[in-house]
Amino acid sequence: MSRGNNTQPGNAVAGDYKPAESIMIETSSLPRVLSCGTGPGAASITEALKQSDEVEHVLSFGRKAQDYHMATITRTRSMAGKMGELTDHDRYSGTLAQSISPDRMEQFYRFLFQFADHLLRRESQYHYRPHRLKTLHEYINYYHLMADIFASRIKDHGINVVLFFNAPHLGFDTLCYQVAKLMEIPTLVLMQTIFPNKFVSCSEVETCGKIDLTDIPDNVEIYPIEREESPDLFYMDKVTPTSLRKGLLNPKDLLLVLTYILTREPALLRRPAALWSLFRRACSVKSSFPRFRDPFADFFHVNQLDYFETLAEFENQPVNLERDYVYFPLHLQPEATTSAMGGIYMDQALAIEHLSMLLPDNCAIYVKENPKQRHFMRDPLFFHRLNRIPSVQIVPSMTCTYQLTDNSRFVATVTGTAGWEAICRGRNVVAFGHPWYASFPGVFPYHPDLSYDELVSHQVSHDLLQKATGHFLNQIPDGIVYERYKPLVPDFDQQKNISMVVPYIIDVIKGRRSPVFVSNP
Repeated sequence: MSRGNNTQPGNAVAGDYKPAESIMIETSSLPRVLSCGTGPGAASITEALKQSDEVEHVLSFGRKAQDYHMATITRTRSMAGKMGELTDHDRYSGTLAQSISPDRMEQFYRFLFQFADHLLRRESQYHYRPHRLKTLHEYINYYHLMADIFASRIKDHGINVVLFFNAPHLGFDTLCYQVAKLMEIPTLVLMQTIFPNKFVSCSEVETCGKIDLTDIPDNVEIYPIEREESPDLFYMDKVTPTSLRKGLLNPKDLLLVLTYILTREPALLRRPAALWSLFRRACSVKSSFPRFRDPFADFFHVNQLDYFETLAEFENQPVNLERDYVYFPLHLQPEATTSAMGGIYMDQALAIEHLSMLLPDNCAIYVKENPKQRHFMRDPLFFHRLNRIPSVQIVPSMTCTYQLTDNSRFVATVTGTAGWEAICRGRNVVAFGHPWYASFPGVFPYHPDLSYDELVSHQVSHDLLQKATGHFLNQIPDGIVYERYKPLVPDFDQQKNISMVVPYIIDVIKGRRSPVFVSNP
C-alpha cells in the first residue's frame, strides 16, 4: 500500500483487548487517579469517577472547586483550591530528581522548552491576567520549582494514573503530563473530535492518529462525505456579506486601546502627539482588513499594530490559482494543534522551510494566515524567515481557503482541520505533526525523503475515504469530554454523557479496552 494510504497505522482499535498495549497499571493495583482539566464537563466526569468502586479518584487539578487551583501555575500567583494552595508548606523534596536518571536530564530540558512555549500564552503582552515571568532564567527556575512540587504531590498521594481531558497545552497540564512521563506514570489523554459526540484517546500525545484503517470490513457503514461541501465548523466565525466589508474603529476598540494605555503605557496620556499617532495606526490597521479579520477582537497591544501592518502589505496582492503551488494554511497559535500535537513543528516557519525543500523550483507555497490569529508567535522575524524562502507567497485574508485547496497540488499542515478538509475534497496532505486523521487515505506524514512526484500523482479514493471514516467512527467512543463541543450535540444530557464516558475511562485504565491510538504499528 502506498504511503498515501496509512503508512504508519496503529494495530489496535478501541474495543480490542490488547494486554501488552492497554493495561495502564499492574492488575493487582488499585488505580489511583489524578485528573487534570479546568472545564465544568471535566469536573462532572471526575466527580462521577469518585463514585466508582473500580478506581480511586484521589486528586484533581483544575479550578478553585477542584483540589488544587491551576491558575497558581499559569499566573504565578498563589490561588487556593479545596485542598489549599499548591505551594503550601513548600520545601524541596527531590522526588523528581530521584525518579529520573542523569541520562534522562536531556529530556527534562526538552520538556522545559515546551513548558515555556505553552506558558507564554500568559505573558503580559498577550494577556490581561499575565504571569510574572520575563527572562529565560526565570522560566528555568520556575520549571524546576513547579516540577518538584508536582512530583511531590503525585508521590504523596500515591498516584499511578493521570487523566487529561484534552491534549496538554495550557502550561499547568503540560507540566503535569511531563512530570508523569518523567516518573513513568501512565497517562490517558482524551480529545474531542469534530464528529458529533465522538472522542478519541491515547496514552501518549505522539501516538495520536495511529490506528489501523487498512483492514476494513466489507459491510462497514460508510460515512457520507460531500466532496464540494464546505464544513460548518462551529468554532469559526461565519463569513457573511457584512463581515467581508472593511472594518472601522468602534467604541469597543477604543476601550481596548484605552485599557492598554492605562495599564501598560500611562505616560502616553502626557504625550498627545504619540497618543494621536497610536490611534491613527489603530484606525489604519482596522480599515485594512475585512470585519471577520478583526485585529482587536478582544485584546489590544501595540505589538499588534506591527503585526497587522506587516500583514496589510499582502492584502492587495494578486493570487494566481493557475500556477503550481502547495497550500499551507497557518494554525492559530497558541493552541493544542501546534503546541501539543505539532512536536518540533509547533514552529510553523520550520515546517514551511522544510516543505520548500520537497518542491521543485516552479512550485510556490501559498501561505494564508489564520483568521483568528493575533501577534502571538508572529513577530517580525517570523515573517522575515518566510520572506527568505523564494517560493513563499503570503496570500490576502479574503482569499477563499477552499479555492486555495481545490487548485493546489496538495495541502501541507501541522495537524490542522484544513488537512481533513483537503482529503475530503480529493487533495493529498503532508502532515508535519500528529493529527487524528494521520492514518487516513491521502495523508503523508512528513519526512525528508517524500517524493513530490508521488505526492502530486497519488489519487485519494473517495470511496475508500468514506469507508475508512465509517470504520474509524465505529472504533471510537461516544461522549463529550470537552464541553466546547456540546453545541454539536442537540439536547445534550450531562448524566447520559457521564454514563458513556466514565465506564470507557475505567475500562481503558483497567485494561479491558485499548486507547483508540496506540504506539506500535
